[in-house]
This record gives sequence, structure tokens and C-alpha cells, in this order.
Amino acid sequence: MSEDLEGYLAFKLGDELGRRDFLKLGAGSAALLALAACGGGSSSPSTSTSAATGPEFKVGAVLPSSGTYSDLGDSITKGMQLYFKKSGNQAGGRKLTLLLEDEGAGDTTIPLTKVRKLVEQDNVDMIAGIVASPNAAAIRNYVDQNKVPTLIANAGVNSLSRAAKSPYIFRTSFSNWQPSQPMGKVLNDAGIKNLTLVYSNYGAGIETAAATKETYSGKVVAEVKPPFPNTSGDFSAFITQINNSKPDGIYVFMSGQDAINFLKQAKTQMDKSIKVYGSGFFVEQDVLGAIADAAPVGAVTGLHWALTLDNKENQDFTAAYKKAYNKTADVFAVQGYDTGRVIVDTLNALKGKTDDKTAFMHAVAAVAFKSPRGDFKFDANSNNVVNTIYVRTLVNDSKLGYTNKVTSSVPNVTDPGK
Repeated sequence: MSEDLEGYLAFKLGDELGRRDFLKLGAGSAALLALAACGGGSSSPSTSTSAATGPEFKVGAVLPSSGTYSDLGDSITKGMQLYFKKSGNQAGGRKLTLLLEDEGAGDTTIPLTKVRKLVEQDNVDMIAGIVASPNAAAIRNYVDQNKVPTLIANAGVNSLSRAAKSPYIFRTSFSNWQPSQPMGKVLNDAGIKNLTLVYSNYGAGIETAAATKETYSGKVVAEVKPPFPNTSGDFSAFITQINNSKPDGIYVFMSGQDAINFLKQAKTQMDKSIKVYGSGFFVEQDVLGAIADAAPVGAVTGLHWALTLDNKENQDFTAAYKKAYNKTADVFAVQGYDTGRVIVDTLNALKGKTDDKTAFMHAVAAVAFKSPRGDFKFDANSNNVVNTIYVRTLVNDSKLGYTNKVTSSVPNVTDPGK
């Protein structure tokens, strides 16, 4: 299945027109244009607000402000803005301006149209953002052919790190392969002999399932595939499929509103004997904050960050995020924060000189730092960030409430790049 999917995505990546190739995400695709003064400093940012002397550096951020993944887009935006503010609102002697466009609600022509507008009308210097995998695929050829420096802040479509890799696209988040490929061994070690895979039926879910099966040695007794997004919000029929398959455990990929709706219903409808595993997005902080006591305590998931990570960078980040927005940070905010830092560190390394796009991307590739997620660096073979994958158990903490406690980790998980 993984080979078929890779071929499909490579085919779609070759479609410059970005046809309608996945289900509508919901209502509304009107653009949101916002202007924010942002900036950067050095590898050790200051809070100086001295005037920038060079030309403005404009970042076009295409992120969802509507649909299933709107909360993800909000967190990424807030994370970027937080790092820019920390850095003093400039980088390499240039003021940073952030132009926001809604990624849209399902049609892959929407993000492509937004990127074209940002590049051709707003004259941005780079593109950042993109949450959904099909949308990253849709913009790939345009930014590659026009040599537009691009940082993908979420979308995990594997092909961008493999057959469709571009020298102008780097990813600050993950590939869909990374969080789940190590989790097959976790399932094996836990004695899960019969597994049901449950995943949103689009590229990210399909690639997640394929990655899990690379290392899982038990029997996959069923694959339950709710549509993406499940616009009805009703998962009863899919939970019945899970119960009827009689697994020892389930491994789930869902995120955002779909994860919220599924977990609220599973609390009362799913067989209590079934153990819960999954990609960490399924029970990330944005979901946990919305489901209260429907949280599946004891669920084991893999992800490249956890709120409870015990390092100074994470402690400082989560405290600053809470203070700035009165909101608990999540992995998407971390990805936005790290994206902001890559932009700042790149401009500082080049002293604001960005006319040479090849030199610009070489500077991006060289960025490395201590992130809230741990060590951050890019892999030259895939243009994808190298992640530590943390194995996390969902607990009800007396201070933090429902959150994920790190129980072990798999360091240096690097997308194979092929």
C-alpha cells in the first residue's frame, strides 16, 4: 500500500493546477489577510526593539482559519508570532512582516491560489505554513519552479521528503512516517497481538497506517477509515466496526475536531477492554482541552513533543506561551515557534541579504538549535527535521490536568528520504 500511495502522491505533486483531490473540509474559504509586525534576533535572541535598517522581509503564512484544522492554524500562527516578538521584531537588520491567508476548507486550488497571490501580488520573500498534506502537495510545483523559499510548518506528506523533494522546501514539523514508524515496536512490546487501525481516510492517515505496519509484527484484524473530515460528526458506525473486529488494541490517526468528536463518542460506545494507541496528534493538548473526562487515560502515543518534556527550552516556551495567550501550548505551537526561529536565524546568518536564493536555502539547511522539542536540525537527505519521537502515556495530572507523560524516547528519527 505504501508504494501505491507514494506513486499517487507523486502523480498529484506533478499536477501544477492542484485539482480538487480530497473531500471538502467544510464551509468557508474566504481569505483572511492580517498584518503583524514581527522580527528576529540572533541565535540567542534579545528583546531589543531598535529600528531595522534594511528592507522589509515579508513572510506569507498560509494556514487554516476555518474548518477541521482551524485550531491547528491558530496555534502555529501564535507560535511564530511569539518567537518573532522574543527576537525583537527584526532579523538580519530587517523588519519582519507576516501576511496571513486562510488555507481554505478543502479544495487544493485554494492554498495554491493563496500562495500565487502572496508571491505575485504581495511580493513576499518566503512562504510558511500549510497544515494539510494534500495542500502541501498542491503548492509544491509552484514554489519549486519559482524558487520561492518555503517552510512547511505542519503538513507531513512523505513525498516532500522523498521523490518530490525540492531544494526550496524545508519542513520544520515531521513527515507522516516519523511519529508512527517507531510505534510498531511499542505495540509488539505491549503484547498487542490483534490490532485495528483507525485513521482519517486521506493521505496523512494512510501514510500513518503504512508506517505503523512497517514495524508491527502482530495481526492487523481491520482498518477502519472514517472520511476526512467527518462532517456529520457521527462516529457511531465506525466505533461499531472497531468493536466488531475484537482487537486487543487500536492505533489511531485523527486530529483536530475529528479527534474530539471521536473520543467523546468512544467514551461511552467503545468496548472498555480495547487498549488505545496512536499518533500523538490524536490526544494532543488541543484535543484534550476540548474533551474533558472523555480523555482516554492510559492511551499510549508517539510524537515529537510533549507538554511535560523536562528541558529548559520547553519550560520557558510553555510559560511564555501561556502568559502571552492564556492558552496551554500544543505541538502545533511548537512547530510555529521553531519555524519562526528558522526564519530569524537564517536572516541573521545572512545579515539580511536574501537575493541569492541558493545561498538563502543553504543558510536554512544549516540552522540548528535547542528547541522545546529537543535538538533541532535538518537532514540533508530529505530537507526534513530530524525528530526525537517520545512515547507518551496519557495521565490526569494533579496540576496540568489531562496531559501526556513521556515514558521513553526514540532519538534521531530521520525520514528515509526515498
